Amino acid sequence: MRFRTGLWAWGWVALMAACPMAGAAGYDPAADSLVNPPTLGEPAPADPARIAGDDVLIRHLRAEPATLNPVFMVSGHELAVREMLFDEPVVFGPQLEWRLNPAMVEGYTESADHLSGELKLKPGLQWHDGQPLTAEDIAFSWRVILDDRVPVSQTRKGVERVADCTAVDALTVRYRFAEPLATNAWGLKFPVLPRHIYEKGMTDDPTLKQSDSYVRANRNPVGNGSFRFVEWKAGDRIVLERWGDYSGSKARFARVVFRIVPDANVALMMLKRGELDEMSLTPQQFSAQTRDERFAGVGVKGWAAQTTLYCLAWNLDGTNPFFGDVRVRRAMGHAVNLPLICATVYDGLFSACAGIFPPGSAGHDPDLRPLAYDLRQAGELLEAAGWRIDPGDGWRYHETGGDGRTKFEFSLAYAQESKTSPQVAAILKEDLRRLGVELKPLGMEYTALRERVFMHNFQAVMWAWTATGESDDARDLFHSEARAGGQNFVGYSNPAVDALFAQARRSFDPKERAECYRRIGRIVQEDAPYTLMLRAPSLWAFHKRIRGVVFSPMGPSGFYPGVRDWWVPAGQAIRGER
Repeated sequence: MRFRTGLWAWGWVALMAACPMAGAAGYDPAADSLVNPPTLGEPAPADPARIAGDDVLIRHLRAEPATLNPVFMVSGHELAVREMLFDEPVVFGPQLEWRLNPAMVEGYTESADHLSGELKLKPGLQWHDGQPLTAEDIAFSWRVILDDRVPVSQTRKGVERVADCTAVDALTVRYRFAEPLATNAWGLKFPVLPRHIYEKGMTDDPTLKQSDSYVRANRNPVGNGSFRFVEWKAGDRIVLERWGDYSGSKARFARVVFRIVPDANVALMMLKRGELDEMSLTPQQFSAQTRDERFAGVGVKGWAAQTTLYCLAWNLDGTNPFFGDVRVRRAMGHAVNLPLICATVYDGLFSACAGIFPPGSAGHDPDLRPLAYDLRQAGELLEAAGWRIDPGDGWRYHETGGDGRTKFEFSLAYAQESKTSPQVAAILKEDLRRLGVELKPLGMEYTALRERVFMHNFQAVMWAWTATGESDDARDLFHSEARAGGQNFVGYSNPAVDALFAQARRSFDPKERAECYRRIGRIVQEDAPYTLMLRAPSLWAFHKRIRGVVFSPMGPSGFYPGVRDWWVPAGQAIRGER
């Protein structure tokens, strides 16, 4: 999967004019001595004696994974665990570029006609139970992911471009592609399952999740990553331990413990007590709640550009009477008071967003601008779309024929775990009330919200995504085919956009591809299936002993080597092995 949606995942440059970088009480992260200290990014020394190899890293999870089967793990908190337990042949690099995993792969070659490729594994690869990991495991995993009986639609996206995947021998995987596309190599990036565990039960349970044996396997995973599974205490923690037979560089922590703490305030208190080693911070936590002596005694902060985009998604698939008209969607965009939201909800740390492609990507168009906050223009657009104010009650209605009419009132769903979403909803609710539109905030538990969203069962939702460096990944959000099984849950469709995605995939000319994506960005901006609001930076807290942290456009994890390069200087371990 290329996008991490919901809590969401793409480089980032602040638009200072739209949202000055000044947080609570004039907070300026560049002037905060706890932000980005040189020690945080210090690379590990060559001498292992200078590294505290027996320490325990305690990481924060905002929600509990639904499973530990890698093909089903797609949300941000699940992927954080997956990358420790499971290695893949193809990974994201620090700039979210395509990269071979040096712990697994010796090389990859693609044919001159771009219709086939061959990947060579390193000899001696194993699963955590000691069974050999071979090309057969990769070919089996490809078949599983593309099997319609296995409910992995999000993992399947991108892998579908691989028309065939076969094991030539134990160390050689041969791929055949349906078309000669510039993006084919991304189809090699998918999680790998241990065939010896999952193949034998597929006849009885092709879903890989319902039978007793699969339930056990999915809660007690056998992986191949630098850490292996120890235990999972529901609602509390997931414990992993260093795997001594890992084929790559030796892990620098004896154990990794993921603590499941949905409440960000509770998590921050735990970090201040030394019970967590890292967590993502809310803007208020970053600017105001980490300026006390207690935090300064144990922690430091990381602040970096990121490609996460916050937006409002409008369901325009015809299941509601409001958002099928582009004039209404653009009116909603003009009703969002971005300057106020940025300054008061996000403490000036986020920036106004224009365009679906982030700065630094091929599709980024620097000429695009956010829709201006303008209630007058919003009202005119609603009038033009037939939504008229009733002078009796002040609400807008649309005539439906005869004596019938529809009041403009809709629900805006958001994850109830979010600290900032209710504040954004309250600001928007007040402005829409001035326009005669009634917004009904609807906080939902994240897992339930995500399920509802991907069943198209919503009117509007506050959402987020993080983009990789490959602009083609936006296809899964905006192509017509992605309305069923993809991430185009808003039901957006434009034949011109579909054609441009196809043209970009077939071109090996970087300039031509970039122009296709820029044109897509301009069309989508005009069609407004989303109201793009803000780009978010990485706002993180770490225990001050942690070293080796590098931020990608996705944050400090989710890429290679990422967390694998974190370390603690000898003599500074605070837990030791336990």
